[in-house]
Amino acid sequence: MTDRRKFSGLATLAPEIRAITKKALGARGFAGSDILEFWEDIVGADLARGVAPQKLTFEKDNRTHGTLVVKSAGGAFAMLFEHQKERVMQRINAFFGYPAVSRIKIVQGALKIKSIPQKTVLKTIPKDELQALQEKVGIIEDEELRERTFEIGKALLAKKY
Repeated sequence: MTDRRKFSGLATLAPEIRAITKKALGARGFAGSDILEFWEDIVGADLARGVAPQKLTFEKDNRTHGTLVVKSAGGAFAMLFEHQKERVMQRINAFFGYPAVSRIKIVQGALKIKSIPQKTVLKTIPKDELQALQEKVGIIEDEELRERTFEIGKALLAKKY
């Protein structure tokens, strides 16, 4: 009788990476990698280019109302971030679902500024298809959502041509 092992496919790395990074992140106050992983979603792409979270500190035996220390690549990014600090705090707390951060401290230092991704040139889409797409998204009441949906639709149509 031969020993046959079943191959169940490739395993995802996420659980292993989280286990490996948990100790290092814990030393910096991050209970998980979520704030690092979703930093761009929390603060927006423009700020995330030049501001990065460094550590999160809490009072003894308390995991709420912490101080988030962020590093800014320079004065311009620090000033932009300073003006949006309250909004960022609200977004972080909404992200976690509890008041995790009540203070943000900005320090300036060496930080690699992420480059702005180049926009891809969309191929020419026939006018009748663009008009059909415009009619489909026209029923969306929220203007920003309608515009973003239209842009996504254009990008999908461009792949077709």
